[in-house]
This record gives sequence, structure tokens and C-alpha cells, in this order.
Amino acid sequence: MNSIASSEDGIVKVETRHINSALVSISYDPNQIITLDANFIIPPDRQAFSAPSIPFQKFREIWLNPIFDMFSALAIHEAVHDELVSVHERSFIQEMLSKPTPKIIIHKDSLLDPHEHVLRNTIEQKISQYTKYDPCIDNANDKGEVKTLSYIAVKNLPYFATNDTNTVLLIEQAESLSTGLDDVQVIKMYELIYLLYRTNPSLQMAGYNGQGCGIKRPVSGE
Repeated sequence: MNSIASSEDGIVKVETRHINSALVSISYDPNQIITLDANFIIPPDRQAFSAPSIPFQKFREIWLNPIFDMFSALAIHEAVHDELVSVHERSFIQEMLSKPTPKIIIHKDSLLDPHEHVLRNTIEQKISQYTKYDPCIDNANDKGEVKTLSYIAVKNLPYFATNDTNTVLLIEQAESLSTGLDDVQVIKMYELIYLLYRTNPSLQMAGYNGQGCGIKRPVSGE
């Protein structure tokens, strides 16, 4: 079972007795490909909570830099890249691509062979019926999620990190919904936040003791 989060009075409480095996796997091997949803790159919209927006540089400092330092093979689909309209977001991705060893991978449908294209289209149709995306008109709503999920399913890339509730359901209920995502594992944003604080003392919150999850980076000789 995946970790469970509940929200009460705006405070997220994480149930750590049920450990996400995908989170354990990437904690021990951070060089695996982890594909990101757009909401991992775009600062959250906090207007609904009457809270001020987070400047991109602050978002980069507290979120993007730590995850890009921890994981060496983060990826986004080209459709998600197209969703990044802010000059700050696009500049950040370009900076990651321009590193001597690129810090991000861009999934491109042009890399699919003819057989993979057919399979991708089939999975895309299965997924899109549960979203606002219509492959026939190629509209923008939920396009990034649908394109990403169908691509990684075809390429057998198991890890998708997202903060979108509907996307989580498409993965976790893949068998009952027949989405074709049975081999995809979801990693939620709060789980990565937990992992960052659990493994990086410089990022730990005051009073945080990290007990209960049993996730740690292995030390030499383990």
C-alpha cells in the first residue's frame, strides 16, 4: 500500500505505516528515471488559501534544487514542457538541459517506433476517457498527464511523480479502470518532501524526528 495523507485545517498529516515501495526503491537508487508532472515544476497556486504566491526563486530554493540534487535522472514529457509558460520555469529547464551532464530528460514521442506509437495511442485512448483531454482535437486540458502516462507505460518507465489527485487514481486503480497503467507506480509530492527531510539534515524542519517510515539512504557497505 502507498503512504496515506489526510488534510485537516490545512495541515497535511502523513500516515507512514504503509510504505510506498517506489519511494523505498528511489531512496536506495536515486539514479533511476523518475518522470515528473508539470505540478512539480510550477509553483503552487495558493489563492484558494488566501496565501501569497511563492516567487519562483524561492520555489527553486526550497523544492527544485533539492530534488534535482538528490535525483540524477528526472524527466518530463515534451507536452509537459509545452505547459511551462513562465519564463522562469522554461529557463530553469533549459539550464538543467545545458549542464555538461544534463540534469533532466525530455521524453519525445518522435523516439517511439511504429509499434510503440500504436500501443501509445491505445493507452492514450484508455486514459483520456477519465480526463478532460480529447486526442481527436488535441486540446490542452490534461494533455500533459495523458501524453506522459501513455509514453512511460509504453517505455516501461515505472515511476511517475505527481500532485494531481485524478492522475493518482488512474495509476492506483489501473486494473479496475483498465487504463493500461498497471506497471506504473505513483510517487506523490508529499512523499518526496518527506524523503528530502528524512535524508538531508540541512533541510529538516525544527522538531522533526523522522520516525516511523524506515526509509534511509544506504551508507557505504550496506
